[in-house]
Amino acid sequence: MSRLIKLFFVFLVGLFFSGMLLISQTACSQPQQAAARNLLGEVSTRVDDTLETPSDLVFAGQIANEAGAWQNEYVVVLFKNGEELTRTTSRLLNSPLSGKGPMDGVFELRVSNVYELSVNHTFYDDANNQLQMSTVPGLMGTRYIGRWLGELNPSDIRVFHVGEKQLTYSVVVLPVALAALSDAYQPGRLRLNERTLLTDQTDEAANGAVVFMATAVPQPMPAPESNIQLVRLPSQNNGQDWHLQLTGYYGNRWDVWERFVAGYGHSMSWETFKEAVLVHNPHLESDGFVFYPNKLYLLPATP
Repeated sequence: MSRLIKLFFVFLVGLFFSGMLLISQTACSQPQQAAARNLLGEVSTRVDDTLETPSDLVFAGQIANEAGAWQNEYVVVLFKNGEELTRTTSRLLNSPLSGKGPMDGVFELRVSNVYELSVNHTFYDDANNQLQMSTVPGLMGTRYIGRWLGELNPSDIRVFHVGEKQLTYSVVVLPVALAALSDAYQPGRLRLNERTLLTDQTDEAANGAVVFMATAVPQPMPAPESNIQLVRLPSQNNGQDWHLQLTGYYGNRWDVWERFVAGYGHSMSWETFKEAVLVHNPHLESDGFVFYPNKLYLLPATP
């Protein structure tokens, strides 16, 4: 069940008990009225808590070269306790966390807020400096919690510790653009040991430095933009099912939702899409939630 559906259910429960409280004021004894008011208070608190919990955790920033020019098509990877969670590429994007409008070189790394992190939790960097997190409001409640990282260069790393949850999130910019990325940097082949990025060819005795190892095995090149194809297949449910076939695209779930779902005028929310797309494309999970140009995917089609 999506978060939006849960919020709607809690709202209906609150509305129901509000009505019951009004009835109880006239039809019940004073002890019964007090019990009804207490119950309504508990429901109201539950609604407030649900609306205040951000649905997603987001780290956003902008990739620039040494001259300060913004760079598109660089791969940025998010690790949790040393294991890769998700990745994306820098591109023209309007990130609400920046407050600067659409810009080139921007990325957003987005994961579900399964640990229910909020601004009440304390985030620290490696130097034990406290990091201020921001929230972005949604249609109902808080859409997500996150931080704008500013400008990062290729090979940069930013670390966020949440001691209360024993969590360490690390944002790593891979050293070269997507078109030149070697096979060693494919999803599932990277891990992080403190600030040392390890690949299949990395010697772990790296003295704590960020290490990027190249490989002689060429990476299959992503298909160019001109090879992206959207094909509307025959509908099995009067036009309401998932029958829009996507091929030739590289990106994560947020990229696809933003470009081919919301960008095509579909009303499906991000919260619904990010779960439903795994049901209709089960191979996504084993691929690290990354869409690859040489694979087929089903998306929701507009009526």
